[in-house]
Amino acid sequence: MPELPLSIPHGLAADLPEKLRALGVRAELRAGESLFLGGTEPTRVYWVESGEIVLQRLSRQGQALILQRVREGFVAEASLQASRYHCDALAARPSVVLGFARARLLRVLEETPGLALWWAARLAGQLRAARLRCERLSLKGAEARIVHAVETEGVDGVLVLPSTRRAWAAELGLTPEALYRALARLQRDGVLALRGAELRCDTTPTPAPLRPRPPECASEPAGRSPRATPPAPPRRIR
Repeated sequence: MPELPLSIPHGLAADLPEKLRALGVRAELRAGESLFLGGTEPTRVYWVESGEIVLQRLSRQGQALILQRVREGFVAEASLQASRYHCDALAARPSVVLGFARARLLRVLEETPGLALWWAARLAGQLRAARLRCERLSLKGAEARIVHAVETEGVDGVLVLPSTRRAWAAELGLTPEALYRALARLQRDGVLALRGAELRCDTTPTPAPLRPRPPECASEPAGRSPRATPPAPPRRIR
């Protein structure tokens, strides 16, 4: 990976403390290029600046199992104190990352309590996200998982989808065919709307169906109630 001068967009400046930014080395990856391989010794922890990095393992059948998909935030933070990377990391699309030498990052965290607290807060947020993913995978039905993803990961009811539908299907634990069918049903039922790469909750209220008029009212003019039938006079008992 070619190393480039450190440059962080304005939007990320508030996310990365100044002392941490000074340690970063910026690098670009092409789509499909590996960031690191599982089983190798960790040398860096990475921050995804743009693009998309996927953490994955291969099943015994050779199928790629998506563990995490990162579009902004840390990658391999769990390997900061591990002897080996626990999975493979590759770029799902052209990406830019910041690399932090593991030994230097550990030393700075030990020497700077404020930075260590910031680091802990970032990890707590990623832990909450991981719990949401576990909860989502426990749901039965493709529609339930899709709606859960929009409601928990979307912003104002809008979820920006990954680069491909196939990649998102793997993240949801679905086949691509099951995902396509579920999306079609949700759009047909007016639950979600798909516009390009955005999936949004359809907040347009559905009008209540008109109730059919009872048969006895059929001959009455619209907007008038039928006249009540007077009760029969009581019978005399002789």
